Amino acid sequence: MSRPTDRRRLLALLPAGLLAACAGSFGPPPPRVRIVDLRPLDATMFEQRWDVLLRVEEQAGTGLQVDAMTATIDLNGREFGTGRVDRPFLLPAHGEQELSMPLRGSGLGLVDQLATIGRRGELKWRIGGVFLSAGRQIPYQDEGTVFSLRDTLRDSLLPF
Repeated sequence: MSRPTDRRRLLALLPAGLLAACAGSFGPPPPRVRIVDLRPLDATMFEQRWDVLLRVEEQAGTGLQVDAMTATIDLNGREFGTGRVDRPFLLPAHGEQELSMPLRGSGLGLVDQLATIGRRGELKWRIGGVFLSAGRQIPYQDEGTVFSLRDTLRDSLLPF
């Protein structure tokens, strides 16, 4: 095959790839996911099991039937655990749903997180995963801060 033919094929594929990339970025926003609570279930040296309570908010205004959902939770930039919900649930248009998800993590994850919190003085979380709905995969990612010692001290030291 000659070089000009390779270039023509590449140029012919380029618009299709751009259209696919643009279509994904202009679709409806994914549901928003917030961590409401995290409760320990049991722990061994090699594994921890948690029950995480999540609040899922539908933002697109169309409603969404969710068949399953996966999640990976990071605390202070390190993976804390992964989980999956396999029971279907409905997110009404602009509505929300609270659901419980079993989460598994490393047995040393909590010790590592406590040390990180002590060094940084804050606890930041990030959750990401996929909603499975009618054969589609809808990725999501959200993040927040549980507390920040710096912000707390700054707020308590300011007179206003």
